[in-house]
Amino acid sequence: MKKIIFLMLFIFSLSGFAQRISNYKVFLAGKGVAVKFTITKGTSCSGYIIKHSKDSVNFTDVFNYPGICGDTARDESISYFHNDPLFNTDNYYKIELVPVENSVIKKIFVPEILNTSISVYPSPVQTVSDYLTVRIYNTNNTKLSGFIYDQHGKPLKILDLTTTFDLTTITVADLNNGMYFLRLNDGQTSYVSKFFILR
Repeated sequence: MKKIIFLMLFIFSLSGFAQRISNYKVFLAGKGVAVKFTITKGTSCSGYIIKHSKDSVNFTDVFNYPGICGDTARDESISYFHNDPLFNTDNYYKIELVPVENSVIKKIFVPEILNTSISVYPSPVQTVSDYLTVRIYNTNNTKLSGFIYDQHGKPLKILDLTTTFDLTTITVADLNNGMYFLRLNDGQTSYVSKFFILR
């Protein structure tokens, strides 16, 4: 009995020094997804793997660091940029810290590559009464339809607009603070932009 208790205490003491994944975040950055996390100090891990999935079940490795990782004396911050996510859908990420643990799965909606022929302002919107002004270059009296999506890809507003010269406005008084995506289509071209509300 004493041997079993001693063995359990020994295993528990080792696990207290094992590295862990903390501060794990995924967010949009440019035309891809940034993955950031921290490996907490402790006994060195044998590498880490960043995994990606389109369905949260079947994952493929997008980055594999096979060497010794982490530090026994301090936390180590890791950043990775995934430049090939799937557009207009949810993307799922997880991290395997070899052989210690697997992270939770993080989900992010990635809109199609932002179109440079559209600009949206002000961003951030800072007052309740503000309208969002949308400028779509080289359009005049053009009918547009589309949606405003939240950061998870959920459509929040249906839009039917017409440009005057190359401008139109959208009321955003009913939206809460956060990041949003605007997608418009004139029947031939899709225009996508993001904007922020911070009141």
